[in-house]
Amino acid sequence: MKRDLLRLTAAEFLGTFALVFVGCSTRAMVGETTNFAGILIVHIAFAFTIAAMIYTLSHISAAVFNPALTLGFAVSGRFPWRYVLPYWLAQFVGAVVAIGLEFLILPEKALAVHFGATTPKAGLFPALIVEIVLTFLLMLVSMASTTDKRFKRADSGLAVGFVILVAGLMANSISGGSMNPARSLGPALFAGGSALADVWIYVVGPFLGALLAVGVYQVIRGSNDHTKDVLEEPPDEEKSTLERKQGDERREVAPAATD
Repeated sequence: MKRDLLRLTAAEFLGTFALVFVGCSTRAMVGETTNFAGILIVHIAFAFTIAAMIYTLSHISAAVFNPALTLGFAVSGRFPWRYVLPYWLAQFVGAVVAIGLEFLILPEKALAVHFGATTPKAGLFPALIVEIVLTFLLMLVSMASTTDKRFKRADSGLAVGFVILVAGLMANSISGGSMNPARSLGPALFAGGSALADVWIYVVGPFLGALLAVGVYQVIRGSNDHTKDVLEEPPDEEKSTLERKQGDERREVAPAATD
């Protein structure tokens, strides 16, 4: 099926918008806190939203919602380079519009938490390393779920959602656990100050982590027979099962016919 670029970018805009709006608005509602329950609620909001959007939009745009992953897929050779800039634009605009709406409906609460901006809480270097490592893990999962035929598409939302959740909880007091340049740049543009000055961490770190993960997964994947393109529809499981059964039946009948 021919894919229209407008539909692809619309899906990326909507998915990134949902991720940033729900996650950062939840952050605004919870407020500044060191209470584990509040921190858990925020990262559950991000994780559940990304899982829902993957299930909703992955059959349209592959549900990338992340400029770092977009570049990683292109470098892997499994995503068209001509779509990289349109995807980036849709993702960044989705994040900015999400924060604009958050400011419109929760102005005081959003200001109090710097619009949900991610900032290094344990120094620049630890934050950068954490963003590299966590995005590496996210990209590794994404490479498997999006470019490997052996991965069941039905598991992709949960797999990515769980990575977002546990990575966010682990990195909350170090880097904030962004793993996504669009998710960090949107709030930083509104917050300004140190949030905008340090946003490079959330661009450089995720891009490096994603590129490293692409190289590693390409090595450990094994045969290229298992590889598919990001925008390629995975084979229908019921159809594949039926074809395998028919093939087995033909192989069983062949020897009998020879005899």
